[in-house]
Amino acid sequence: MEDPLQHPVPDKVGVASDLEGKEREHVTGAQGLASSADGVVAVSVDGSGVGTAARCVLRACRHPCGWVSITVAVAIIFAAVVQPIGCHSDSKCQRIAKDEAPLIYNQCAAFALGAFLVHEVASLCLTWKLAQQAIDVIHNIRDFMIPGVFLCVTFAILVIENVAHMNSTKWHAHVARGATYLDSEPVYTVFYIEWLINVPILLILAGRYALSRPLDEVARPLVVTNVYIIFAWAGYFIQDMAARVIVVAIAFILYFFASVDMLIWVRRFYDGNSVAELGYLRPFLTISLIVIFGLYGIVYLCRLCGAVSGGSEWLFFLVMNASTKLLASIAFAGIRSAEYHSLLLDMVANTNTVFQRSLTAAEIRDKFLLSED
Repeated sequence: MEDPLQHPVPDKVGVASDLEGKEREHVTGAQGLASSADGVVAVSVDGSGVGTAARCVLRACRHPCGWVSITVAVAIIFAAVVQPIGCHSDSKCQRIAKDEAPLIYNQCAAFALGAFLVHEVASLCLTWKLAQQAIDVIHNIRDFMIPGVFLCVTFAILVIENVAHMNSTKWHAHVARGATYLDSEPVYTVFYIEWLINVPILLILAGRYALSRPLDEVARPLVVTNVYIIFAWAGYFIQDMAARVIVVAIAFILYFFASVDMLIWVRRFYDGNSVAELGYLRPFLTISLIVIFGLYGIVYLCRLCGAVSGGSEWLFFLVMNASTKLLASIAFAGIRSAEYHSLLLDMVANTNTVFQRSLTAAEIRDKFLLSED
């Protein structure tokens, strides 16, 4: 189990500035690595326009607006190239989608996820109400609220996704092309849109708030993950087999690099500390995401090769989407518990408390009798 003493909460006076200094060191170090990478790019292309573009991409990766811009740009480019056809315009695709994706599953999932969303929102509101009294004493109390906000957003997006599956026109799906066994098969694009929103949130929760990594360090695997999600989606609509193999291979290579970056988060989290001191709880979410994303890739590849039916892939994605967010919620319930425990211990340690031994009933009686005498 995690030792809560390893993540102290600053007291009102001095410790907060120390933590802020450490945070600046982490960010400065990450920026130094990114600057070095910029230099390598510049040297390798000898100052050409490619080097300038590469440096612009690296700079954009350091800011959330840059993450969104890169994701949107790649999605638009691939959509323009593959030009997917909506499932609503293909009667066979609509018929297959209705047969392999029963509405009852989405209805049950939406109801259950809605209940979890209400629970997260209620927990967040109550925590915020209680935290108002401690804002002047604990300067970073708002940081405790941010993971809860992110979890509420992920559950809300999942509810919207399941509601989208319930429509009869199947506007949320597109027609697969290429191999014979894929012709007119529905590709549920709404899954990929949900991943482009929720997966970055999960990576921020795992890297920034569970492992305390700076955003500059979280940015690269986040952007790479979104890019390979788009590559995987586009693989269903490429008719040329060689081009499809290349695109899918690039997607899996990008998954490998993103996973290595995430493992580096864990290694740096443990730098200078033993596993026994920091425990396994905080790295658990990162390792779980690497494994889960790998399972997604295996099922995707099996569907692309015809080894798994579209209905089986749909059901797997539906169940795993909900399970992954529940796993994140459970992990942060444990992390929050450890943080609150640490908070209480620090408040006791930083408070001058006068301890007075209480008298027992016998001692009170004896003292009373002596006073009468």
